[in-house]
Amino acid sequence: MVHCSIAKPPPLPPDASVLQLKAETHDGRTWLGKSWTSEREGLSVVYLKGSPLEIGYADGVLMQNKMHTLETEFMRMIQGYVPQHWVMELLKNYVICRNRHLSDFVPVDYRMEIYGTTLGCPDIHPEEGPFYNRLLNYHAAHDVSYMMIDNPFIRARAGCTAFGAWGGATTGGHLITGRNFDWEAAEVFSTNRVVEMCEPDGGIPFISLSWAGMAGVVSGMNRAGVSVTVNGAPSHLPRDIGTPVAIVARDIMQHAHNLDEALKILRDAHVFVSTIWLVGSRADGKFVVVEKTPAVMNVREPEGDSIVCPNHFETAGLKADQLNTNYMAGATSVSRDARLKELIREFHGSISPTQAVDFLRDRKLPGGIFAGDGHRGSLNAFIATHAVVMDLTAGIFWAASPPNGLGKFVAFDVNNFTNELPELTIDADPTLADGEYERVRQALQCLTDGLGALKKADAAGALQLAEKAETLNPGFYQNSFLQGRALLALGRRDEAAQAFEKALSEQPAFLKETQQLQELLREARTAK
Repeated sequence: MVHCSIAKPPPLPPDASVLQLKAETHDGRTWLGKSWTSEREGLSVVYLKGSPLEIGYADGVLMQNKMHTLETEFMRMIQGYVPQHWVMELLKNYVICRNRHLSDFVPVDYRMEIYGTTLGCPDIHPEEGPFYNRLLNYHAAHDVSYMMIDNPFIRARAGCTAFGAWGGATTGGHLITGRNFDWEAAEVFSTNRVVEMCEPDGGIPFISLSWAGMAGVVSGMNRAGVSVTVNGAPSHLPRDIGTPVAIVARDIMQHAHNLDEALKILRDAHVFVSTIWLVGSRADGKFVVVEKTPAVMNVREPEGDSIVCPNHFETAGLKADQLNTNYMAGATSVSRDARLKELIREFHGSISPTQAVDFLRDRKLPGGIFAGDGHRGSLNAFIATHAVVMDLTAGIFWAASPPNGLGKFVAFDVNNFTNELPELTIDADPTLADGEYERVRQALQCLTDGLGALKKADAAGALQLAEKAETLNPGFYQNSFLQGRALLALGRRDEAAQAFEKALSEQPAFLKETQQLQELLREARTAK
C-alpha cells in the first residue's frame, strides 16, 4: 500500500464524551446515548441523533456486527470478480492512488462522522490498512463501480430504475416516487439493508435506506419533503477524484428544502463519475431528472405529471455521446425505461404507493411480453439490493424487506420515526409464497453450474442442467443459450442450431449476448 495515499482522520472535537458511552438494551431497543437500533418487520432500523461524532460513533457501536459482515463479504465479492491475485492487487493500488485526495472532497462533518464510526466499530481487517481510510474509500465504491461497468476484469452488472408521479397521475395528487437499486452484488447487501433515520445537529432530519456504517445516501427523503435517488450512468474514466455521489446525496438530504437548493448543491458538487439523479420536492410539486457528468449538468424537466429515470442520458449534449449511445444499444436501460413508461400510462390517475410497488416488481418486457424470470430487460430481474417507495406529500417512506424488492414494503414516518404504521405495510410479492422465487433461484444456479460444467468439458452435465433450468424457469433465453453450447460441444450441431435460434427468439437482454448467439448459430450451421 502506498503510505502517502492514506487519508488521516480529522481531529476530535473538544467534547468527545460520547466515546465513553456504552450500549444499553431496554424497551426493545439497543441504545447508545440518544441513538438506538431495533428490528421492524424484517428490516434493521437505526435512529441516529446529534453531532457528526455522536452520529458516527453510535452508528459504529450499534451496527458493528452488520459492518463486519458487510466488509468481509465485500472483500470476498471483489475477489470473486477479480480472481487473479495480481489483478486484484493492481486494481486495489489503482483505486487507492486515484482516491489519495478523496478527503479534500468530503466535507469535514461527514469525515468526522465516518471517523466516529471507525471508533465505535472494532476493526476486524487491520491487514487491509487503517480503518478510517478504508471506510472513507468505501463511500466511493459506488462511483468506482460505475467506472468499472465495462472493465474486462469486472463481471458485475448494474442497472437502476426510478420514477416520479404527481398531480393527475396519482391518487389524491400525491407526489409518489419509487426506485429499484439494482446491483448484482453479494447477497449480504440485500439481506443486510438498514433503514436509517438521521437527525443531525444543524440540518434537516432525513430517512434513507442503505447499509450499516454508510454516511452517504443513495435513496432518501427529508422532513422538508425533498427526495433523491442516485442512478448509475455511462461514465468515462475520470482524470481526477471528486466527491462521491452518495456524499452529494447526503448533502441534499441534510440541507435542501426545495428543488432550487437541491440543484445548487448538485451544480456546485465536483464529482468524478457520471450519475443520473431523480430529485423531488413537495414545495415545488414535481420531480426532475438531473444528468450530471464531471463536466456538465443538465436538468430534464417533466413533460406532464410523471417522469422516468433510467440509466442513460436523454438531454442535448449528453444523449449523442458515443459512450451513451453504445450503452443504450448494448444494455437494458432502454427496455426498462420503455416498460415503466407503459405502466405509468396504463395506470395514470390511479398511481398509489401500492401501485408503485407493483411497478417495481413487474417482470415483463415492453409490450407486456414475459420472457422468463430474471430477465435484465425487465424492471424486476430479482437483483435489487434494495427498493423504496416514497410519498413526499404524506411524508411516508416504504422500504422493502428482503429478498430483493419482493419482501414486505414497511412504512416509516419521516416526521415521527417511532410511530409504527403496520396498517400501511404493503404485502410481500406472491412469488415468495407460491415457490416461484425459489424455483428461479434454483434455475439460475443451474445456469451457473452448467457454465462451470462446460469449462470442465462436461457437456453432457451442462445439457442436463440447461434442461433443468428450463423446467424451473421456462422461456428464459439463457436456458436455450446454455443448451445450445452444450449440444454444440457434443457435436449435435443441428440441435444446437435450433437451441440458438430459440434463444435469439426469446429476446436476449444484452447486445453482446445476441452477437455471441449469432456467431454460435453460424458455427453450428457450418458443416465440418
